[in-house]
Amino acid sequence: MILNPMNVPISLRPAVASDLPAIIQLDALSNPHPWGEKLVADALQSRENWILESVGSTPHVVLGWLTASVVLDQSELELIVIDSSVRRQGLARQLMMVWSETVAQQDVSELLLEVRESNVGAISLYESLGFELVGRRKNYYQIEKKAQTEQGREAACLFTKIL
Repeated sequence: MILNPMNVPISLRPAVASDLPAIIQLDALSNPHPWGEKLVADALQSRENWILESVGSTPHVVLGWLTASVVLDQSELELIVIDSSVRRQGLARQLMMVWSETVAQQDVSELLLEVRESNVGAISLYESLGFELVGRRKNYYQIEKKAQTEQGREAACLFTKIL
């Protein structure tokens, strides 16, 4: 068990199939581009997954989820979601560190991720953890322009970290 800056007891553990409803709810409420039930269920079966949950309340509340694929000596961050009410408290950093430490024990030597170029908070976190920008995919992510029917696109920033 760990304490976040608000002194709320938090547990970080591998996610299991029974976490599906809570992860779907977290994803729907805190992710501007939710995955939905089918993708989350698939991730829980086929990827590495961890959750952060509050343990001071009953039932426990899922505050964060990270899912990552592992192929040979590489692991790619597929999604990390933190409850919007507890962001900027180091919870994403804790999930990222447990991912890195766990897959390193599985002979993974490189971590990969991509992020929307507009997500400056996430980019700052990744860079502080030693990730390096290695490329950009122009016009990769779809974005909706407010008060307009047309849709635009933004670049994906590709990051890597050698372990």
